[in-house]
Amino acid sequence: MPAPMPYGPPGRPPQRPRKRGGGGLLALLLVVIVLVTGGLVLNAVRQVGVDDSAAGPNPSNTYPTEGNATGSAETASNPLLTDPDATLIPARCAYSPWSTQVDAARKFFESAATCLESAWKPVLADADLPFQPPVVNVSASTAGVTTPCTGSTTNFAAFYCPANKTIYMPISQLQTDLFKDNWVVYLSVFAHEYGHHVQAMSGILRKANAERVDAGTRSDRGLELSRRVELQAQCFDGMYLGSSASGGSLTNSQITIAKRDANGRGDAPSDSRDHGTTENSGNWFELGVDKNRAFQCNTFTAPSSAVS
Repeated sequence: MPAPMPYGPPGRPPQRPRKRGGGGLLALLLVVIVLVTGGLVLNAVRQVGVDDSAAGPNPSNTYPTEGNATGSAETASNPLLTDPDATLIPARCAYSPWSTQVDAARKFFESAATCLESAWKPVLADADLPFQPPVVNVSASTAGVTTPCTGSTTNFAAFYCPANKTIYMPISQLQTDLFKDNWVVYLSVFAHEYGHHVQAMSGILRKANAERVDAGTRSDRGLELSRRVELQAQCFDGMYLGSSASGGSLTNSQITIAKRDANGRGDAPSDSRDHGTTENSGNWFELGVDKNRAFQCNTFTAPSSAVS
C-alpha cells in the first residue's frame, strides 16, 4: 500500500526557497492511500521540496479516549466551527530557548506543544470532540528519516502526518539561515501543523479528504478543498499566536514579524494551486490573530474568492 501523504506548511515566501519549512525546486505529485481517523480515503497532496524533513520517535499507536472518539466527519458544520464563543484562552507560556541544536530545538517545540494543548484541548472538549496530543518529532535533517507519510524519501518539509498523529519538524528545512533567531516564525510553522492536528481530531480532515476523492483530488474542486484545509490551518495558527501574545508570551513586534511572514506565504505562479494566494494566506492568519474565534476560521463557508 502506498504511504499516506503529509499535511505540509502553508506555502513559500516570495524569492525564497519554496514552501515554508524549506525551499523546493519542484513539486512532487503523488496519489496515495491515507488512513485518517478510521476512514480509508484517497488523498493527493503536493509535497514541495528542497528543504523539508522529518524524524524522531516511533509512531504512536494510541487513539483518542476523550469526547467523540472518531470526531465529527463534517467540515462547514463541524462542532468546532459552530460555537461563536469558541476561543483560545490567553495564557502565559514558558517557551524553551530556541537553538538550531537538535536537543534545544526539541525542547522548544515540546514546550510549544504543551502550550498548544492547553489552548486547544478545552475548545475540543467543549465541542464534545476527542483530543490526543500529537507526537513531536524533531531531527537535524531529512537524511535516513522514514515516516508513515513519506516512506524513505527525504524530499519533504515540516508536516503533520495523520497516520500516526505526528508533527515532524526538521531543523535543516526551517530556513534558519533566512529567519535567524526570529523563533516566532518557527513557532508559527509549528502552530500551523498543530492546526492540522486539530482538524484531524475534529474530523474535518476526514470529511475534506472524502470530498476531495469524490471531486477528484487534482480537479478544480479538489484543489479548492485543499486550499480550504490549508488556509484554515493558517487561521488556527493565527488564533494561537494571537492568544499567546495576549497572555504575554509574545511581543507586539513578534506578532508583526509573524504577520509579515504569513503575508509572504502561498502558492507561487508555477505551483499547483493547493495552498492559496499570498494575500489569502495573510488574510486568514491575521483573522485568527485579531479575532481568535474558531467559527471565524470556517474556510468551508467562505466564498471561493477568499480561498483562491
